[in-house]
Amino acid sequence: MSAVDPARPDIVAFMQQASAALGTDLPPPKDVFRFGGDDPAATDKLGRLAIAGEKTATTSWPVPEPLHWGVGDLSVILDGRGRPLAVMRTLSLVRCRFRDVAEDFALAEAEGDYEAYRRGHVEFYGRQENGHEFGDDSMVMCERFEVIYPVKPVSA
Repeated sequence: MSAVDPARPDIVAFMQQASAALGTDLPPPKDVFRFGGDDPAATDKLGRLAIAGEKTATTSWPVPEPLHWGVGDLSVILDGRGRPLAVMRTLSLVRCRFRDVAEDFALAEAEGDYEAYRRGHVEFYGRQENGHEFGDDSMVMCERFEVIYPVKPVSA
């Protein structure tokens, strides 16, 4: 499960705001997370790319068991300060070994070319707990998504 409680008051209020803006009652999010781990600058950059529609995929490791979200489920993306940034819908989930991640999927992560994707993920997951266990044979979850509700940028 997500480290952030989907029933946290600001998440609930954000989902109500999104529901009102979209004219439909959205169900509670199945996940609340941030891209880029604990790096606020990376989190904000990747969040902006997702809102712009340039980042449409993300990789998860380790794959949670049991998986607490699926195709069609909603998640809230947080910004670098841990505030709700956007609502996304999962379009597809594919489990595979890291070495078998398709190039088009890696490019959809908007983090550079295929080799940059591989290097970046090896480095990122290597810093996590049990990161020494991550490698080509590690099972990852490749998720494609669409942002259905972004926070609109405030004009200066």
